[in-house]
Amino acid sequence: MPVDDSLTHRARRATPFAGFTLIELLVVIAIIAVLIGLLLPAVQKVREAANRMRCQGNMKQIALAAHNYHDTNTKFPGGIEQGGTRYTSLFVELLPHIEQAPLFQQWDFANPAANGTSRAATLVKTYICPSHPGADIPAPLATGQYALSTYGGNGGTQPFPPDMSPCDGVFFTTGPGSKPKANQCGVRILDISDGTSNTMLFGERMVGDPNLDSYIPAPFDTPPMPPLQPASTYMVWATPPGVNAAGCLVGSTVTINHKHGSVYTPPIPPPPPMIPPPPPKISWATLGPQWWARLGALGSFHTSGVNVALADGSVRFLRDSTDITALQSLSTRAGGETLPGDW
Repeated sequence: MPVDDSLTHRARRATPFAGFTLIELLVVIAIIAVLIGLLLPAVQKVREAANRMRCQGNMKQIALAAHNYHDTNTKFPGGIEQGGTRYTSLFVELLPHIEQAPLFQQWDFANPAANGTSRAATLVKTYICPSHPGADIPAPLATGQYALSTYGGNGGTQPFPPDMSPCDGVFFTTGPGSKPKANQCGVRILDISDGTSNTMLFGERMVGDPNLDSYIPAPFDTPPMPPLQPASTYMVWATPPGVNAAGCLVGSTVTINHKHGSVYTPPIPPPPPMIPPPPPKISWATLGPQWWARLGALGSFHTSGVNVALADGSVRFLRDSTDITALQSLSTRAGGETLPGDW
């Protein structure tokens, strides 16, 4: 029996096309957006947890490297060797013990300036926390670019500046030109009478500080001594010798994640032809202690605290709410303090 093509065509036109209406499409997009919004924080949390574990692994490796150095030399390395014929520093001495022996063998110990444009610019991943943004950008220091480190050796209750330090931590300047006394030597484990499980060996720090950098062109009532440099130049792993040495250290002068609160703003010059008045001078006696305290502050981009390696080789996470008294107790090697049970 022949089929009526006109009837078949009308039946096909009457059947609706399969697909989404505009409202259905908007609903689907909204659901996807909600799911992404719920998923992103979870992904970020997992990523930060992984970075924190990698950071703890770095600190564990650095702490073991310091102990390997101690096993060979019967003492920990100095923070910075000053005034001797063989210049070296804490993180340089640890290179052979973190699988960086080739770099260590190329090091020029007699002429430290020769390391600045090449060897000291080497990015050593073990010295950088994976959560810290921008830490892989070298710091311009004198000549060349110097690679940074987000970790510092325990410089005690006041690592900066070296000539005012009580040297009560594990690392400080050593050698004929050491400060505040000449011919200071590296610390032995026997010198850590507070106990290796109660004494910090290394801690994290946040490199750079634009608030501090804003003061470099500011007028002071007395010239800062030592002369100021950008904050990041104090935080390189191969610190060159000089008046700003001890850049590889952290301390407990201030609380964890302390930031410099005020920023220097140069005065706005008046329109010509008026002669601008001289800018007001800043008291270095007031700003100086804040400057040095910030440079030695523990800090990190982890959530709510920092990783620290203790002198027994273990790694712990310190909450940023840790009391300053507990921090100072952790920073001294022979202070005789009693740590609280919940530190």
